[in-house]
Amino acid sequence: MLSRRTLCAEHEELRTLAQALLACVARPAVDEAQLGQIRWSLTRKLLAHLAKEDALLYPRLRAGPDARLAAVAARFANEMGPLADRYRAYVTEWPADRIIRDWPAFGQATRQMMHLMLQRMEGEDKQLYAMIEDSPARRTHAA
Repeated sequence: MLSRRTLCAEHEELRTLAQALLACVARPAVDEAQLGQIRWSLTRKLLAHLAKEDALLYPRLRAGPDARLAAVAARFANEMGPLADRYRAYVTEWPADRIIRDWPAFGQATRQMMHLMLQRMEGEDKQLYAMIEDSPARRTHAA
């Protein structure tokens, strides 16, 4: 099972990449190499993190003995599907040639997507991950 420390470290890494992407789109013109590297790293790390949560974290928490934690985990798991789909659509809808053609619109789409992603991570950190540490199951098993 994933530890709270690992989950929070992954969130911190994702926040750093999101901030780098936001700084990139704040520039007046696209730096294709830098943008490509940041987007690739962010997407790779985000999708790996989501896969871990879906396969290892949410199922175990939902099936665990702490009903309150199970309910919060179920809520976050249910909300994640649409957000993950939205992120995948954002990546698909913005290939490199479109980004170059419509840099201002890409910046706006990126700011919106990063806001949603950062807001989601903050909620998980404060609502779900904090409960993992406080959960009776957490005291005897790594979450």
